[in-house]
Amino acid sequence: MAVRACVDAARTCKALTSSRAAHLPITLIVPGLENDMIELGRFQIDLEMRTVRRDGEALHLGSRAFDILAVIVSAAGRLVTKDELMNAVWPNTVVEENNIQVHLSALRKILGADRHLILTVPGRGYQLVHRQQPAPVRPASRVCAGRPLPSPKTRLVGRDAAIEQIHAMLRKAHVLTLVGAGGIGKTSLAIEAARQAAEDYAEPVCFVELATLNTFDGVLGAIAEGCGLLTEGTTPAVAQLAAALAHRHRLLVLDNAEHVIGCVAEIVEALIAESDSLRVLVTSREPLRIMPEAVFRVDPLDVPHLHSTDAEILQQSAVNLFLLRSNSLQYKVGAESAELRLVGEICRRLDGIPLAIELAAARVAALGVEGVHRRLDDRMAILAGGYRTALPRHQTLRATFDWSFALLDQGAQSLFRRIAVFGGVFTFEAMCAVVCDSTLTIENAISGISELLAKSLANVEFDGPVAKYRLPESTRAYALEKLQAEGEHSAFASRHARYLSTCFQTRTAPTVCRDAERATALHHTFDDARGAFDWAFSAEGDVRLGVDLASNLAGALLDGGMIAEACARAELAVGVLDQLPAATVDAACEMRVRAALATALPSVRGCVARSAGLWRDVFALATASGDQEFQARALWGLWNMMLSSSNIHESMKFARQFQRLGEDEGNAWQAVLGDQAVAISLHCLGQHAQAKRKLEGARERFAQLEGKSQWDSTFAVDPLVYCNGTLARIAWLQGNPGEAMTLVDALVNLVRPETMEPSLTHMLGTVAAPLALLSGDLSRAAAYLEIMRSQAALHRFDVWVEYCDCLSAYRDILDGQAARALPVLAASLDALIARGFRRVVTLFIVVHAEALVSVGRTREATSRLNDALAFCQQHGELMFVPEIWRVLGIAAHAEAGVQAGSGKDFGGKLAHAATCFAKALESSREQGARMWELRASLAMAALLRDEGRNDEAIEVLEQIAPYFDTSSSATDVRSLFAMIRRLRSRHGKAIQRAVFELPQREAHRFNDSIERVG
Repeated sequence: MAVRACVDAARTCKALTSSRAAHLPITLIVPGLENDMIELGRFQIDLEMRTVRRDGEALHLGSRAFDILAVIVSAAGRLVTKDELMNAVWPNTVVEENNIQVHLSALRKILGADRHLILTVPGRGYQLVHRQQPAPVRPASRVCAGRPLPSPKTRLVGRDAAIEQIHAMLRKAHVLTLVGAGGIGKTSLAIEAARQAAEDYAEPVCFVELATLNTFDGVLGAIAEGCGLLTEGTTPAVAQLAAALAHRHRLLVLDNAEHVIGCVAEIVEALIAESDSLRVLVTSREPLRIMPEAVFRVDPLDVPHLHSTDAEILQQSAVNLFLLRSNSLQYKVGAESAELRLVGEICRRLDGIPLAIELAAARVAALGVEGVHRRLDDRMAILAGGYRTALPRHQTLRATFDWSFALLDQGAQSLFRRIAVFGGVFTFEAMCAVVCDSTLTIENAISGISELLAKSLANVEFDGPVAKYRLPESTRAYALEKLQAEGEHSAFASRHARYLSTCFQTRTAPTVCRDAERATALHHTFDDARGAFDWAFSAEGDVRLGVDLASNLAGALLDGGMIAEACARAELAVGVLDQLPAATVDAACEMRVRAALATALPSVRGCVARSAGLWRDVFALATASGDQEFQARALWGLWNMMLSSSNIHESMKFARQFQRLGEDEGNAWQAVLGDQAVAISLHCLGQHAQAKRKLEGARERFAQLEGKSQWDSTFAVDPLVYCNGTLARIAWLQGNPGEAMTLVDALVNLVRPETMEPSLTHMLGTVAAPLALLSGDLSRAAAYLEIMRSQAALHRFDVWVEYCDCLSAYRDILDGQAARALPVLAASLDALIARGFRRVVTLFIVVHAEALVSVGRTREATSRLNDALAFCQQHGELMFVPEIWRVLGIAAHAEAGVQAGSGKDFGGKLAHAATCFAKALESSREQGARMWELRASLAMAALLRDEGRNDEAIEVLEQIAPYFDTSSSATDVRSLFAMIRRLRSRHGKAIQRAVFELPQREAHRFNDSIERVG
């Protein structure tokens, strides 16, 4: 057996040396090899008889514990790795590694006060502590004062505050450990801090490099040598070293202690116990965890934020280090803004780690800044070429991580690899859900994450009591390499994607409001989800899993206002789904992903027809599966798309169907939504009074239901925005422009900041900006348009960019710049119509036609208006019909003027113009649209005036005037009273009498400079 082989090996040994803690003599008795007896202080171990005695008294020790003891003792002080123990004690058997700890605990319990005879070397294995008999220690000659501090390789950047703080802490703490990740600059910081603190001590600072040591005696001897203490060729005991340093007022620097952390902890604790004047400064990737220790966490260098200015970038210490290192290689960097921003991005992606930044800067001479930036995804390969005099593990980034990884035990290594699938921060619960299995238990995860944190391989931050972990980007890149090398990447990427899909699962009922708090809480997982999504749709991924993730992720993106990204990811998933056999994924998943795409498409691309097709697919799936919630979602979506395409008859059909479904289910929220949908369709049909009553009732019911339920991503635009925006438009149409703009102000406040888009852009584009322009308030319109254009560009809302162009052109036309505005308006208008997006677009057609008339292009204007009239009459968009007739009349009136100027008969054109104005008046009165009636009246009055029929013109205007407030600032209202005054001023006493009958205080407010038709 393997253990017997160890016993045989023991027979070749002559003796074991003293114990580590109590210096107990250890003797191996081998007289003629007839006795396999080892004396270990008070203990006698008989390898042949498998017995252990203490002072002659037999002790009970389990079989496995004895086997472990035999292997360690037989190694005669050599380090025994965990694998060696596993193979010797459990040959040809698969057991969990924690079996070693279980039996070692039993063994150490037997050893009692001498338990330290068996040393655990973290991450490596176990060994029996032994040494030669201690020799006397004597101070070195005055010439040898110990090992001095190394000379610095480069100037330390960005560490002034840290050095000052370390200096202050050393005055109070006996032991100070600088803790941080590999390459963070602990050694450089310790050397410089010790150099500046040297004058505080009576004796020179001593520096001890521990990187090449791996035994207790080695560490002890190095410290003795570093302190200038000479021995008679042997290693001193800890007590002797402590006694020799007891009265020395000096600073001892122990560098790179992490791999011998247990040895260092014991030695330092013993030294400090004997001296009040000694100070020890340690650098390590984890603390010593001894009583007199203070810990200083070495942070990365400062990196610039994402949108920093050039001046702000140059203020960051990480950037300064990069520039210093690259410029020292005769490569001038950072002279141009674009290059400086790349430097900032490199430093940010390297997490401000000085070693990584120096290695990256060293590559600039060969690759340039842009080349280094482009290759950061393969940073393990390019970040090499450190100083030749540096430790090997500091010459490449991979070597630095190799060193840290080797210090982890097997469980921590496994955990480290697996958590690489997390791209952002993650909770302990998330970690366990993804990485734990039969080979890595929750208990392993607890100890593993603690070890990773202790060794600075993972970071933790606290949100209140909640711990959130994160791997720095470079650390994660290394861990991903390890995960790939172990062949585990695909399995754990799949588990990660499934977990995220569950996290992003959204409720689908249209009666459930957007849960902004949940979206905020999940926001930190978006980066993870993006990575998981990209993996799922890659060559090595799982597209079915990707579709499932997309179906939930897209909804969360919509909740978070990331509409363009939701559209792109849902579109990719739907494209794959269309290629898969029917029923490959479950119906709920398919409905979610198609609904997400249908919701996002209109805002981003304005693809109304495709969106409507997707909603029809969702409705068919929901009907087949009996899912009433998705039936409601689909009906709402179809109603919305019919409004966007200005197919009002179809919108009313879906609104009624949605309304009936809500009534059948007894769902209060769905019922009020159905009433609102019907009301908005009635408004578009020109039935404004009835629509207003229904919307005001719906608004009251919304208020009553507030807080009892919430919206979800079913609604691209918050229904309250639809409701109140329509009420504002109706107020304007009914002749109350002041009330309309007051409603707009209130409407802006209804847009919730946590779910701002696309509600804000929709509201600005279809309600706020158009009403400001219709009222002639160009400055207010300009403010709205500036915000709208910014939001549309930020969120990549292509359709709303074009819509904004139409509104801007409208503003320019009102500002007297029709020649410049017409090409912009024509192009944008045609683009919207080509997309099938016609929501309130007929207004732009009317504006465009009226501007064409103003520059003499009456035939083109008439053609566009006739097409628009036919469309509106066919599809039921009757709201703008009065305006179409009005501008048709203006075009005919203008053509009559042209004919009169050329001596042609113009009577027919004048009669046609009068007919158009009459139809405009008739249809506006049928709708109760006083503002359309006012505009048509102004146009008719202008026609009558030109025919010399001033009395009739005044009569037309007087019929509409009582409905308006003379103090109104709306352009059309001001034009009304200005035209009345002007007409009356031309007719002697009759006109003067008419003017006198008007309130004198109002008549004086007329603006004589404005006479506007329409």
